Amino acid sequence: MDILGEILKQVLEGAAQQQQAPQRAPQPQQRPAQPPAGMPSPSDLTDILGQIFGGGSAQKLPDVVKQFEEKGMRDQVDSWVRTGPNKPVDRRQIEDVFGQRELDDLARNKGIDRDQLAEVLSRYIPKIIDELTPQGQLPGRR
Repeated sequence: MDILGEILKQVLEGAAQQQQAPQRAPQPQQRPAQPPAGMPSPSDLTDILGQIFGGGSAQKLPDVVKQFEEKGMRDQVDSWVRTGPNKPVDRRQIEDVFGQRELDDLARNKGIDRDQLAEVLSRYIPKIIDELTPQGQLPGRR
């Protein structure tokens, strides 16, 4: 079961709907929007998040949470795991958690900008962790 893929699909669809909300007038048929230069495409983002979370089953979820906790972001990550609003994380905090070298490698492999990748991850990681923990707990934690 590819739970991460399903969650990412829901999160990306929600983000796309939010971006389209201000457009009220019907638009002529257009090609699917391409991400701006340097930004990850949905398929690149799926691959990158799969690497971060350990594939479709998100087996590295506890490790990712631990990385944030070890960098002093326990309060933020707890808000993502528990039910309720998610506290934000910014690009610099993502860089601190994953390290510039790892982000450089992920970005270079997909031909995207590292800073933009960190920005995108700062928006999606809280939502994904939130969706991966619907009961408000990490699997295996009490």
